Amino acid sequence: MRKILFALTAAVLPALALSACSGGNTAPASGMSTLPNLAQQGRVHRDDTSAHDLHAGGSSFADYAYNLGNQPTGLYTQSQAAPPPGSVNYGAEQTFGNSHQVYYCSTGSGTGRKEFTGAVSVGASACAALGLSPVGFGGRKDPIDFVGSDAGLASTECCGSGTPYNTNYASTYGQPFEIPVFGGPVSYGYINTSGHGLTGLGSGVLKLSTWTSCAITNGTIGYWDDPAITADNGGTAVAGHQPISFFYRSDGSGTTYAFELHLANTASGCNQTFHAPYNKAPYAGGGRSAAWTFPPVTTSGNWTGPTGTQPSGSVFEGESGNPGVLEGIQGTLGTGFPYATGYVEGAWVAGASNPSVAQASLLTTGNTFVKPTDSAAVALALQKANTITYGEGDDAISLGSSTPWCQLFVNPSLYAASPYKPAKGAYPIVSLTYLDFYGKHNGTHYNDLKKYITYFTGTAINTVIAPLEYSPLISKLKRADLTALRGSGSHAPCLNQ
Repeated sequence: MRKILFALTAAVLPALALSACSGGNTAPASGMSTLPNLAQQGRVHRDDTSAHDLHAGGSSFADYAYNLGNQPTGLYTQSQAAPPPGSVNYGAEQTFGNSHQVYYCSTGSGTGRKEFTGAVSVGASACAALGLSPVGFGGRKDPIDFVGSDAGLASTECCGSGTPYNTNYASTYGQPFEIPVFGGPVSYGYINTSGHGLTGLGSGVLKLSTWTSCAITNGTIGYWDDPAITADNGGTAVAGHQPISFFYRSDGSGTTYAFELHLANTASGCNQTFHAPYNKAPYAGGGRSAAWTFPPVTTSGNWTGPTGTQPSGSVFEGESGNPGVLEGIQGTLGTGFPYATGYVEGAWVAGASNPSVAQASLLTTGNTFVKPTDSAAVALALQKANTITYGEGDDAISLGSSTPWCQLFVNPSLYAASPYKPAKGAYPIVSLTYLDFYGKHNGTHYNDLKKYITYFTGTAINTVIAPLEYSPLISKLKRADLTALRGSGSHAPCLNQ
């Protein structure tokens, strides 16, 4: 049986011990793994007999903020893990003024958007355990109340004639209401403990220049004792002659989307013109290239890079969700791919245990290695996410919506694929995450949904996400979210009963 090993932040654990109810943990549905070392609350859906609780899912990038890893595994008729104190969804619930809860099933952005548009209808199917391929969302019905995605809707998904959303839901649920809500970093995870860890680092941190991280990701570098990795780390091999196992997302993923946009960047990503010392040995030369030459990533978020065993000796293996990639890096899959790295959202890495997972430091333009999750650098990067293109799809084509003021899209070229040089010269790999709501919703959930969205536009959420390695939107974008919710001038409110 597969296991995911996470720990909540220390500040959250005491609160969980005081607030657990309904008899503690309850076994999930048959065939789904439990989550050891995760302080779950086995709350029964007290209000679901009258359909009051909210059901959602999608982005695993944002899920650690929403749930702190408490996946509501199983069906709504069973006991499902509720969002614990310290999580975004718990904080939002406190604004409802009732006992209603928000259950968010992490499935990945691609599955979330397919459910939202009706391309698939699995909202009422069981929510799978973290790290397993998505099956459903564990909700009461199709469609679920809202989804999370790290890429905006594309013109092929919504909203013109022939798109899944127009065909399946537009006449009943109106035009979609899409808002950005916060952002965060993507990092290279690894372990340096005994066994298959990078023990050559000692107590140090793995350092990767841009050239080296790109050459690892495109399969050019196959072994941990490669001269480029050794040079980055002061001349000492970080491990013996061990092949690199690289884990990527096998599901449609906004994390993949943001990560590949960075790789393909010609200014500060892998397709830049590398200068000394990275244009000669031990880096470039002899057929060694850091360039990202794979097909462009699309809003589907499907990995377009290497798969399987490479001529260099490295092995690329796909796993579902940020938790699945993290589990691969931890070496707990039992698939025989040790000495691993891969791209994963920073908050999941920070919350990992048994073994803990570190995050490689990346090289700045000032030739200084810094953590890719440096809060100041991430915040500065996301300050560039400052312009909304209303009604545009993530494929840069108009969605064709009749209410374009209700789809608030921030083009990722602003923060993910353009030169970024803050004071320290760092270039963190960052992503925004969105929430997608139906413009017309039944009256049972309207008040809670309105309060839920309002919570994201306030300041209280900032103190919740900051310790979790996420960063808030700039105030300009929050005001835009709130204006769209309430309506203004000739523009009707984007959420209606």
